Amino acid sequence: MKNVTLILSVIILFFASCKKEDSKDDETVTDNTIKVSLTSKNNEKVDHWVYYSFDTKAEVSGIDSSNFQTSDKWDIAFHSRHVRLNGGTSGIGLAEAFDAGVVDWESITKEVENGYTKDVFEDDILYAGNGPTGPIMVGTDLNMVFENAFDFDANTHPPTYNANKNVYIFRTREGKYAKIMLTDYYNDMGESGYISFDYLLF
Repeated sequence: MKNVTLILSVIILFFASCKKEDSKDDETVTDNTIKVSLTSKNNEKVDHWVYYSFDTKAEVSGIDSSNFQTSDKWDIAFHSRHVRLNGGTSGIGLAEAFDAGVVDWESITKEVENGYTKDVFEDDILYAGNGPTGPIMVGTDLNMVFENAFDFDANTHPPTYNANKNVYIFRTREGKYAKIMLTDYYNDMGESGYISFDYLLF
């Protein structure tokens, strides 16, 4: 009788242990937010942009001013603090963006139906050096929604760009949706022109 009781006790403990392990697995939470840092500035080339694909989760090489408007390999690109998307005047894709403002990242869980902005050609927006009478500015294709992603602070020396931490709802070149936040303009050494951003596909 004692042997039977012992066997039953072992069986009960075994199943209780299995149930506890199953509960632990069910509670596992995975954060799928992707964090990216790119070098977005090249002091020698005013038309230097860094292109990134949400599909491959990587920088895309081989794209420049001669072919960016006809390429289907990229979703978003950066030049200094400026942003262009693969849509509108910048590309053949469907990309566009909506500024949701400074809101809690977790509160954005799906796309909005209206209010998106496509890329346009904007005159006199990129700094191209200094001329006899002041800064030389040139035009380019870009998305104006992201122009408020950073605040310019002229009271510091040198002047700095501070991320506003706006959350943008992003339509990819293929018509998928994501949320994206530009988080920094500097690397760990304090050098400018190093864009960091977080994004999450819905």
